[in-house]
Amino acid sequence: MVLTSSDPEPFTINVPIAGTLNQFWHPVLQQNGCVFKPIEHFEVAMLNLIFHPNINSTSIMRADILYDSVIDSRKDVAVSFENYAIKEKEICCEIEKLGIFLRCVRIKRRIIREIIPRNQDKDLPMRQSCLLLSDGAGSSSILYLPHGIESPESTPYYHPAVSGILLHYTSTRTHNGTNRLQLFYRLFSPSPETVALPNRLERTALRLLATACKHSLGVMNGYQKRVQHDVVIDQVSFQDTYVSLKRRYARDLVSRWVESTDPKKHVFEDLAIAAFLMELWDARYTEKGSAKKSINFVDIGCGNGVLVYILIMEGYTGYGFDARRRKTWEIFPDHVQDCLREEVLVPYLCLDTGMEIGNKGLRFHDGKFPERTFLIGNHSDELTPWIPLLGQPFIVIPCCSHALSGAKYRYPTSIQLPLESAPRHNQKLSTYGALVEHVAKTAHDVGWVVEREMLRIPSTRNAAIIGVEMRSGDAMGQIWTAEDIIRREGGAAGFSDRVVVLTSKNPRSH
Repeated sequence: MVLTSSDPEPFTINVPIAGTLNQFWHPVLQQNGCVFKPIEHFEVAMLNLIFHPNINSTSIMRADILYDSVIDSRKDVAVSFENYAIKEKEICCEIEKLGIFLRCVRIKRRIIREIIPRNQDKDLPMRQSCLLLSDGAGSSSILYLPHGIESPESTPYYHPAVSGILLHYTSTRTHNGTNRLQLFYRLFSPSPETVALPNRLERTALRLLATACKHSLGVMNGYQKRVQHDVVIDQVSFQDTYVSLKRRYARDLVSRWVESTDPKKHVFEDLAIAAFLMELWDARYTEKGSAKKSINFVDIGCGNGVLVYILIMEGYTGYGFDARRRKTWEIFPDHVQDCLREEVLVPYLCLDTGMEIGNKGLRFHDGKFPERTFLIGNHSDELTPWIPLLGQPFIVIPCCSHALSGAKYRYPTSIQLPLESAPRHNQKLSTYGALVEHVAKTAHDVGWVVEREMLRIPSTRNAAIIGVEMRSGDAMGQIWTAEDIIRREGGAAGFSDRVVVLTSKNPRSH
């Protein structure tokens, strides 16, 4: 959606251009009435899009910045980048001759990035120069120049099949409609301006122009991003590990899927969670690479067992259990199947004194784990509020809202949290947001240093609450015992009966 006063329209260059130059630079779209005052709002928005190209294309995972003239000195530029600067200056001379700048063009900032595609089995990464151009007289441009791309056939799918892209903004001091944003393509070979562009190039141009308008207006209006990713674990480390796991496991797991659920959602979600956990453990447990010796994990409510399978195949020690055995377990190697158990968690904190442990032939787990066991609760529903109370480091990814009794329950959506990690204070929350905040508060009150991450997984229920270190009673509030928390929450009567009933129901799809 384009958030400006008029729709984009095709345009032509009104200034005559000598020779065949105009046949390389093809004017595509123009948006009139774009008022970004001051012009720095446009520049800030475009720089953000340079650092985050995935905003423009879901086929792109991220960009690695190889050089930035604002941060790096000239001596930090690799020889290959410096050699490419000659071509950059030549193309800047071409742009001057387009007549769209009032004065001489200067390179205000030079960024060289490497675009990392989401599917690296189909497309290779591509290096690209991103130049912020200015004439100091009310015009600013972003010029994208791919490195080493000499023809449409050699262009990656995620990039338009052109040798250059120019987004040019002209600002005036009056609101007379002459403020405009223009998009040009630089074609690989001379082509008459009257020749129609392929439909895909036109659609891409519309998307680029619309995104530039929307984000520039957002900067001008003071927009702030509400969801912050990569707070706990670095994006590059996580995504590199995720891509590695996906290459090794995704195709095989999807092809052998035996559940009625969507294999791609579950497989890719568990691959991403596994990648996050592996990076988290490497970062938090002793030295890099030794986490496999330090970690014993337990996946509580492991469902299809894919996460357990990946972690064990990667050399970690642990197991998972669920109230119901899943068909997927049978596709795993025997040594992985041995680590998947059909058990029901009834924490010792709420175990009914009159309950028969052998009830209906079920196996029960009392929630007592060896020291330094890392607990995983991925959409574990009834078990979610219990996990922070079990005295072991954990990660919880909440989904459906339940009380400690196991009954469905909606927590108050207007709450006050003193936690430093809380993203918003004293604001009305969604039902899911209230559940996440409640779990975080429970973890904090029982003594955990609470960390949060919005996971990069294919699910809207992607908030992770993490507790690795314990805090001391200080300005962050007193530490409650687990028993105190249970009493505060109204007890846990009926929990064991409710989880036993789960064994006779069909598994949930998440």
